[in-house]
Amino acid sequence: MEKIVVAIDDSEGSFLALTFGQRFAAQLGADLNAVSVVPTQGDTAARLSTLQARIAVHHLGAVTLDVVNHHSAKEYLGELASDEDVGLCMMAHGRRPVSEMLIGSVTAGVVRRALRPVYLCGPRYNSLVHQRVEVLAVCVDGSTLSEQILPYAAALAKRLGARLQLLQVMEDSAIRKPSALSHADVMESSYLNALARRVESEQKLEVDWEVLHGDPADSIVSYLADSHNTMLAMTTHGRSGLSQVVAGSVSHEVLHEACCPVAVLRP
Repeated sequence: MEKIVVAIDDSEGSFLALTFGQRFAAQLGADLNAVSVVPTQGDTAARLSTLQARIAVHHLGAVTLDVVNHHSAKEYLGELASDEDVGLCMMAHGRRPVSEMLIGSVTAGVVRRALRPVYLCGPRYNSLVHQRVEVLAVCVDGSTLSEQILPYAAALAKRLGARLQLLQVMEDSAIRKPSALSHADVMESSYLNALARRVESEQKLEVDWEVLHGDPADSIVSYLADSHNTMLAMTTHGRSGLSQVVAGSVSHEVLHEACCPVAVLRP
């Protein structure tokens, strides 16, 4: 990535995402731009004026800001996020209870369209606790889909000088009795250990791992609660409509509750 682009609007959360984007770009040694998408040309001047004033109020310094006229913010930002030279950062400021609304309809649409990870700050993102990326924690579940984010995460960890960590959650249904727990622990540990060694060999990067227990979203959020300077990376196979309530619910719940930035890829 040669450039970090932060998508902003006039919401307060956008400026938290811009703060993250500035720090992320500085750690990467990349350029930074902010972009805002409006549906008609007549909205451009007013949005530019509003955002420039808000940036000044938040004391975010000199920011290169572009206001773009496009009929669909989702399409424009999705194409932008697919550029291998660009890392797109956004605020995910959706609301419960519908799953897509956990991250906002625009953000969900961008993630569905993007061919590369999108870097998101959820509503609980804490810019004081996570000021840089020293640990890049990657969620895997034994599936090929979940592992598709690993090449991106490994490359980013090397670029940032961050420690790469693999996380997997063993759900409650797999640990109903002690014998099942022991067997499952061995199986999970074996999978993560082998995957860590494979990534180390392929990427020439030291990797550690951790097995968590319980509800996937709750376990991940609890694990991250005491972390500092961490980024989480995970895939989602969420889709639009009701299917997303099941298919993308873990990633959306984690994003809604996590206080760290989250890199999300829909393979």
